[in-house]
Amino acid sequence: MLINIPKQSNALYVFIDESGNFDFASSGTRHFVMAAVITASPLASAAVLHSLRYKLLAEGRDISSFHATEDRQDIRNQVFRSLRNIDEVTTHVFYCDKRIAHRTVQSGAELHSVFGRKIIEFVIGQFSTGNHDSIVIVFDNALTRKTQDNFLKVLYPTLKLTVKPFHVFFQRMLTDMNGQIADYLAWSKFVQLERGEERPWRSLGLTLKPTEARLFDS
Repeated sequence: MLINIPKQSNALYVFIDESGNFDFASSGTRHFVMAAVITASPLASAAVLHSLRYKLLAEGRDISSFHATEDRQDIRNQVFRSLRNIDEVTTHVFYCDKRIAHRTVQSGAELHSVFGRKIIEFVIGQFSTGNHDSIVIVFDNALTRKTQDNFLKVLYPTLKLTVKPFHVFFQRMLTDMNGQIADYLAWSKFVQLERGEERPWRSLGLTLKPTEARLFDS
């Protein structure tokens, strides 16, 4: 039986995840990272990780999704190898050393707003003149509903700078393979900064070729 796959809309999709925590005390992480996976072909990029998941299921591995901080090392290795087969995506990360962040952004909501706005500015600067009908932005569901509403109030002035219609959602990244690519992207930069682990980030440099920018330079 043939299955008709609906034609994708001519939209640009942005999947955003973060690594590090919002704790500015000494017990918190030193760094915070927000990563974006940007694509007009989300089915193609998602299919790569779906294929790996089905392979692992056939081997008797109980894998429902990929999450870099929780995955075993052999699973991570296979994810990184699979990412070699992904193209037609743009990836970018913003990061900071939380110790030098101004006191006005030393809260989870404010830090998230600053990073979110920077991601949106990057997307608009790179893609607002493309032939996309709309922009779909999916943030990780890391904020409370009230905080999400305040976050959107901060973002809307920036979003209105684009001539494209836009939609913003907050969803768990574990529900979408593109979100899980963003998870691996953010985690790779985070462990490079936080623990000096270079191999994951170097691997992505050869595959997804992410660009990066640091915030709050001293």
